[in-house]
Amino acid sequence: METRPKILVLDDDSDWLSVCSDFLTQLPSSPDIQTASSGTRALSLLDVQPFRVLLCDLKMPQMNGLEVLSIVRRRFPELRTVALTGFSDEEFRSRAYELGVDMFWMKADMQQDRQKFLDCIESLLIRNEGEFRAVQKKSLLDVIRMESALHNSSVLRITSGWKAAHIWIRNGQLIDAQVEGADGEAAFWRILKWNTSAFEILPAEPGHVQTITKSLEALLLESAQTMKKAEHPTPKQEEEETAFVTRLTAVTCEGADFVVTVPDKKGGAARGWGIRDADQLAAWARLAGETAQRLGRKLGAGPLTHIAGHNQERHLLSLPGKGRTFVIGWPREADPRHLFEQSKKLADTWAS
Repeated sequence: METRPKILVLDDDSDWLSVCSDFLTQLPSSPDIQTASSGTRALSLLDVQPFRVLLCDLKMPQMNGLEVLSIVRRRFPELRTVALTGFSDEEFRSRAYELGVDMFWMKADMQQDRQKFLDCIESLLIRNEGEFRAVQKKSLLDVIRMESALHNSSVLRITSGWKAAHIWIRNGQLIDAQVEGADGEAAFWRILKWNTSAFEILPAEPGHVQTITKSLEALLLESAQTMKKAEHPTPKQEEEETAFVTRLTAVTCEGADFVVTVPDKKGGAARGWGIRDADQLAAWARLAGETAQRLGRKLGAGPLTHIAGHNQERHLLSLPGKGRTFVIGWPREADPRHLFEQSKKLADTWAS
């Protein structure tokens, strides 16, 4: 039985393959490292061996890295992916995020901060039994956190229907946000409330004025309380606004990544905060719930209380409620012994 995790490194530069392989031999998990110099060769290896992580260069002749990552996403959805490039190309970075890569590294940064790079790759190698299939697309909050962790500087352009907004990040710190009618913290709060959105990463603007000084986590907790109110809010709008603030504050205080509500009625729209593609997660929750209930009836185990699972990124808990199911995501480092009670508390808050 194979015990060493496998890493595949794809790059058309043989010298870089050697450098990268030398880096990876220092990983604590002592992975089996293999290399490929073309996209075709890499896909052939993935077809016959159980690789856990793919490190993929983006600029290559014939089949470039984005084409490889697009194919990998469809054919090997559980493979962890890391995009590598030696060129500062914002379009490549934006498109790589859209394809659901787990990490994006400049080769220069990788060499300058070797230990951080190794820690990131080691975290992707952790895999346990009973994992569920990961949702591939990154949410806006995922991308902001990734840009922050890698100390990147960029401008995020976010669109949702006819609405458009921008978020500025400098050296990993969120410094400003703008949307029609608001800027700074108030704009950031409004953007987070958009249920669905698309985004692209634009070049950094070094001279942009900083209006936000709080950390990202502090913003998630506090910015709602300082948001500008509508000029003439109705009582219903005020009630909905207060309820949303209460729910989001609860999520942040407990330390959850996201909350999704899934109607029991098939075809009903899933709603949530902190995740980009709630519908895909809703489909998983419905299927998992139906399967668990059938098994419970067969075994005489009584009513379903919750379903728990995890992957390399986070823990998931699905809790059935009255007319809907709550799916709550938690960071990987969260203590699983307490997650049911924490999830139940959040579900109760969101149900009220």
